[in-house]
Order: sequence, then structure tokens, then C-alpha cells
Amino acid sequence: MKTLTVELGERSYPIHIGPDLLSRPELLTPYIPGQQVLIVSNETVAPLYMQRVETALSAFQVSKLILPDGERYKTLDSALQIYDALLAQRMDRQTTLIALGGGVIGDLTGLPPQPISGACTLFKSRRPYSPKWIPRSAAKPASTIRSARI
Repeated sequence: MKTLTVELGERSYPIHIGPDLLSRPELLTPYIPGQQVLIVSNETVAPLYMQRVETALSAFQVSKLILPDGERYKTLDSALQIYDALLAQRMDRQTTLIALGGGVIGDLTGLPPQPISGACTLFKSRRPYSPKWIPRSAAKPASTIRSARI
């Protein structure tokens, strides 16, 4: 594994490059403040990567939500499914949301944390086949959401 650091002061973050990084709990767990994790993915990515991430997070209470794949599913109804999953599992302010997928999944998963809990952690994956894992601070200066990219 190779690690590069993007120097941004308080918002600096490492970029880890290498094979099978989703299976390495030591890269994920430092960014998970509580015991609850919700992994949001889609029908295309979940069969390829969900089990690896679940196994890496076996020390946590992991729930998952699999949404349909495609830009046409970037809708309020899809976002509401994430809200419903958070509420049904009684997830709290320390819950970590992991967006395991591309743009639509990342966009949808980024919506619920602020209104639901205000302090959730969000992990986003650039591309499901990317060997990068990039933790970073949230872009919103007033936000309490911690954010990362896988």
C-alpha cells in the first residue's frame, strides 16, 4: 500500500492506494466514532464489495441498504429509504454511513446525516473498482459531519 497526504491544514487527509483496501479494518475503524454503521450501496456494487466491507467491520453493528442502480434512482424516494433505514435501526448521532458505490450512491448517502443526526460520519467511494481510500473532512465549514472517501 502506498499513502499520499493531501495537506489542507485541519482538513488534511491521506490517500491510500493499493489492492483490497476495503478488507482492511485498520483503514476504516479510526473514522467510525460509534458502534452503528449503515452501508448504502446499489444492486451492481453490493454483490461485488458488500461482504468485504461487512467482514472488515465485524466489530460494529452493521446494517445495509441496497438501492436500485442508475441515475434515474437519484430521487427523493431513494433518499427517504435511507432515512427510513436510519430510523428503523434506531441509529444515533454516532452512526457512520458508508456510501459503497459511485456518484448516485454517494450523493444520496450524503443527504440524510445532517437532518437525522447532525454528527454522522460519511464514507464515500469514488468508484467501486478504485484502489483508493481517501478520508477527508466535510466541505461544509459549519457541519459536524465527518466524511471520508473509499
